[in-house]
Amino acid sequence: MALQESIFARGGRALRKAAARCTVVCNRLRFRLFGISFGHGCRVEGKIFLERGDGAAISIGDEFHCVSGLGINRIGRNLRSGIFAAPGAVIKIGDGVGISCSSIWSRTAITIGDNTQIGADCLIMDHDAHSLDPLRRRDWALDVADIASEPIEIGPDVLIGARCTVLKGAKIGAGSVIGAGSVVTGTVPEGQVWAGSPAKYIKSI
Repeated sequence: MALQESIFARGGRALRKAAARCTVVCNRLRFRLFGISFGHGCRVEGKIFLERGDGAAISIGDEFHCVSGLGINRIGRNLRSGIFAAPGAVIKIGDGVGISCSSIWSRTAITIGDNTQIGADCLIMDHDAHSLDPLRRRDWALDVADIASEPIEIGPDVLIGARCTVLKGAKIGAGSVIGAGSVVTGTVPEGQVWAGSPAKYIKSI
């Protein structure tokens, strides 16, 4: 029985990987249709949510690898990745960046440096999504007009653990590590490990 389950499990993974390979070509076409520039070696496995508002710019470097659902990532399972740029926003992703089942949502600017790895089920957003004023939140137009936003800068060679949230104004220095489940709201210097909610210094690397 155990052998039979093992065979079925391997077969299921093989089918998911085959399906993922098929989506790579389709996603490159979707990127072009959405006006997203990307370099060579771009691999997006699984269907990804995309949104690019008027005047927004999304650019992705070489050797980009994104996993989006299909159970390929055991932590992310069937969660789909998303890249969302509001009108006038700028999202710039460097070379060799890897993202698993995570969401990037910009109203101003988000920059991700070369060779940064973003774990499963992370959220990177450079705004509050809603007004802090409860009366303005009652009216959608007033709510949207009152959203605070600040650029996010993530340096090269950063590792962001699973289920992290990176909020507006955050800056993460080169080579730093953000522990799983953390909330980053401020500045993380280069070469340090931070974790917690809000994320705090743990140690230097």
